[in-house]
Amino acid sequence: MPMLLEVKPDQPLVILHNEELNTPKMKHNEVTVVAEEPVIHLHDYYRQVPVAGVHTTCGEAATMMNQDQEHPCIVLCDEQMKPTGLLMRETLYRMLNGRFAADLFYRKPVIQVVNKSPVIADIHMEASTIIDIALGRNEQHFYDCLLVTEQDRLLGVLTMRDVMSLSRRLQQAVTEERIRTVTESRQEISRINNAVTKLVNAANQTVHEAREIMALSKHGEESLKHVDASYNRVHQHMESQGQHADHMLNSIKTGSGMAHSIRSLADQSGLLALNASIEAAHAGEYGRGFQIVAGEIRALAKQTREVAGNMSSLLENIGGLTLQTVDLVKASGDEIDDSSVHVTAGGATFRQLNSAVRDLSRIAEEIAMEGGKAGEVAEHIRMKLDEMVSDPE
Repeated sequence: MPMLLEVKPDQPLVILHNEELNTPKMKHNEVTVVAEEPVIHLHDYYRQVPVAGVHTTCGEAATMMNQDQEHPCIVLCDEQMKPTGLLMRETLYRMLNGRFAADLFYRKPVIQVVNKSPVIADIHMEASTIIDIALGRNEQHFYDCLLVTEQDRLLGVLTMRDVMSLSRRLQQAVTEERIRTVTESRQEISRINNAVTKLVNAANQTVHEAREIMALSKHGEESLKHVDASYNRVHQHMESQGQHADHMLNSIKTGSGMAHSIRSLADQSGLLALNASIEAAHAGEYGRGFQIVAGEIRALAKQTREVAGNMSSLLENIGGLTLQTVDLVKASGDEIDDSSVHVTAGGATFRQLNSAVRDLSRIAEEIAMEGGKAGEVAEHIRMKLDEMVSDPE
């Protein structure tokens, strides 16, 4: 690249704005990440360049360029530092290296040769928008610098190299964010897969326990049926006992009547024996033997009366006990009837429980089946995410 022509001695130097000029600087090795979106700060990329005023000549611009070969351009600004034009180093080279350049351009105002429609980007614009603008320019100005401003005041410029570096860093940030998102998604999918696996295992365990409950419920229902059948048989036996007790009461009543009859006969026999003794006494010596027989009959009538009385008392006691037995049998029958009602209700409850558990088992089986499918899908997604992490490109 040829050097610029020397500036004539009588040409004054122009005071530069922000004389400390550096190559693009990176304040941070990594991009700042806010929330989940990668953020690239233009402060880390733009560079400062010489600034010319409206009265700056091309020769003075050449002096600015010779002071630092790293300057890619000169920016023309007004008094408020609002950029009004852009002059690239290559453009200035072409103008000032001709045969008659000194006469034609040295004293010519630089405003006449600058690009008066440079691309201006605000410092707060998104990096992707700036990259799109830079890449969308025509070939004539494709490698021109982009002017970076804040509230219309010039901050610096971005060269095409800076734009490509910005693009590369943005791609790296997006890739890092994508890898982080994929990694977190993979971890989340793994947690979901583990949760689904636990759900499937719990559902299978529920199915197993439901089947056991159904078996126990069925067994309980059968047992209650046997209990109900036993209650029915006991109830029948008690009815038979009640009938037997009624027959016994009737028999006791009959026996009691017979005892009363025997006692009545004993009383009549005793009375006849007494009359016979009186008649034997009237007979004197001839009736003495008959009097002995009458005494024996009277004694036998007395014993018969006593036995009949004892028999009557015994039959009355037996009748009382029989009545108590009948009452107990009736009360037991009532208790059995009530118990039978509860047994029947228990059987119905067991049937309802069996039906509910059967429905629960069916739901658990469906959960296990759907959970298995969800687990397969989650595992497939996790494998795809692993592939994305291992091959980020």
